[in-house]
Amino acid sequence: MTLSELNLAGFEFQYPWVLALLLGLVPLLWWLGRRGPLPAISVPTLRGVSHLGSIPRKHSGRARFFFLLLPLVLLLAALARPRVPRGDLPDPSKGIDIMLTLDYSRSMAETDFRLKGRRVARKDALVSVTEDFIAGRPNDRIGIVCFARTPWLVSPLTLDHAWVRSALREAEMATGTGIGWAMQASANFLKKASDRSKVIILITDGDNSAGPRPIEIAPLAVNDRIKIYSILIGPEMVTPSAAVNHELNRVARMTGGQFFQANDSRALQGIYNLIDQLEKRELIQKRFVSWRELFPWFAGAGLGLWLVALLAGEVAKRRIP
Repeated sequence: MTLSELNLAGFEFQYPWVLALLLGLVPLLWWLGRRGPLPAISVPTLRGVSHLGSIPRKHSGRARFFFLLLPLVLLLAALARPRVPRGDLPDPSKGIDIMLTLDYSRSMAETDFRLKGRRVARKDALVSVTEDFIAGRPNDRIGIVCFARTPWLVSPLTLDHAWVRSALREAEMATGTGIGWAMQASANFLKKASDRSKVIILITDGDNSAGPRPIEIAPLAVNDRIKIYSILIGPEMVTPSAAVNHELNRVARMTGGQFFQANDSRALQGIYNLIDQLEKRELIQKRFVSWRELFPWFAGAGLGLWLVALLAGEVAKRRIP
């Protein structure tokens, strides 16, 4: 990379106190520029020679300033470590862990959702909205468990969200709806991950038809401090009175989460947005930044000027004894 291509926004010195040494160049500048002794020749009178020149300085000030002081300034600047930021790096201590637990049973192939003005399968709408949610959580580790009768891991917890979205698009549907087993699998993956806040977002379009009931698995999530947001999707909405005692609602309340219903893509998107806001945290964390070091440019320029001064003094302008 050349200097012309370099963005100097955020330029700083890592050790700015080194620049205080530049104050030491002030007396050096005075010493180099002071007047020196005159060469003396005894003559009876100065008449006729006074016009030959003024009193000389000890050294040639301008050249010495350029070839000595400027290299010193550049080398001191290099010692102060000039640098510009490349950008933020992912901070593994920032954000939360989210396991998306998605129903991929055959009923998700029903084309009763609308997306961008056209009818689509529930699964296609779910994938589209889920990808948008993942893209909006860059600091969170996100994993995916899909389930039909039994669960399977689509993606472990990771910050590589592009890979997560790609894996989601390739997942295949199967028969059955084992919600309890899927919750248990997701909780196990979160439990082994880290000490960060943990969330399960469970999305299904039906009732549990295989394995343990979700309410039986909820205490495991409570013990591991895992919050569950449950979303029931489909064209038919559960009435408010029935929703109060719905098993997925009870599971969500037990773990500190919430229960939602979505009968179209827009409602599902709104629920994801709400969960996104509920799980936004103001965290005071160490900021990890990668830096582009500029001291080689300063040090190289200083040494280059010094080399020119050496060549000029020892070769081009060699003094005659």
